[in-house]
Amino acid sequence: MPVAEVHSFQSDGADMADRLTPGSLRILLGAACIVIILWGIKAGSDVLSLVLLGFLLGYSALPLVKWMMHQFHLRKTAALAIAGSLVGTLQVFLVLVLYKNAVSVKEKLPIYEEHAHDLYQHVAVFLHAHNIDITSFSATNLSTSNEIVKFAQLILPRAGSLFSNGLAVVLLGWICLSIIAEDGRAIAGSILAQIQNDVARYISVVATTGVLTALVNLVLLVAFGVDFPVLWCVLYFFLCFIPNIGFVLALVPPSCVALLMLGWKRALLVAGGLVLSQLVSSYAINPMLLRRRGVRVSFMETMLSMMWWGFLLGPAGSVLAVPLTLAMKRFIPDFFTERRLAAPPG
Repeated sequence: MPVAEVHSFQSDGADMADRLTPGSLRILLGAACIVIILWGIKAGSDVLSLVLLGFLLGYSALPLVKWMMHQFHLRKTAALAIAGSLVGTLQVFLVLVLYKNAVSVKEKLPIYEEHAHDLYQHVAVFLHAHNIDITSFSATNLSTSNEIVKFAQLILPRAGSLFSNGLAVVLLGWICLSIIAEDGRAIAGSILAQIQNDVARYISVVATTGVLTALVNLVLLVAFGVDFPVLWCVLYFFLCFIPNIGFVLALVPPSCVALLMLGWKRALLVAGGLVLSQLVSSYAINPMLLRRRGVRVSFMETMLSMMWWGFLLGPAGSVLAVPLTLAMKRFIPDFFTERRLAAPPG
């Protein structure tokens, strides 16, 4: 590079540095730090999501530990051991229930396939009567039981990894619970204690409404004679921790089974009953309990947080979205307030 161009480049850089005020430099430096942090979160999302889920499980189980210590006068170590044993036992029980139902679903796949072909024939006749031709989509293109089994064989390794991740989350949750319980007095009255209370209240409200709605759905599915009602209600309970979207995912399997086995009229009644119970839970019970517990999160905040944390953390971000948003809402204002109060006068 010629010497004149070098001097020109240096002078331009010096002029740019002179034009930037200290405030502008701090803003640029802060923006660069934020970009680097977000890139690190995105790059390490697999590990970070497990750690955050562990902390979420720890915060969720902390009220149980405190209740056992207060109610039964247990030591902290004993309460932690009992809480960890209960969580591990619950996970093993759920895995056994899901495995048993999966085997039953596999046995009934030929029956579902037969009903699917019958349904296709009725739909084809109805559409043909209205001059709609669907011959290009023949019944042979429908998924057969063998194809479903192959799909299940493809999914099972991923399910195994999810189970191992679940064990890792339980272990991390127990470790995080131990850390939180040991440092509970040290962080009392601080920002972390307030975040802990917000997250624990939110999880307790979602779990309570999830259990109540799952029980109502169980009664509804049993009353209509839908196959595997326990499986669909367990699926609903876990998917209810994914706001707004989880219910849609939980609605599809029982509605499809009802359509195949009971006909479209009963399927509509089943789907309508599930939607009605969800509406009552989401727009009546859940907001009321959240207000009583002092947790404030709007629909817009929920959707934006799901998109943001889902982008950064992947599928686990949809579960962590609202707790992380509550933590950020509590941390950022209090952090700057404490910094402002701690700053020297003048």
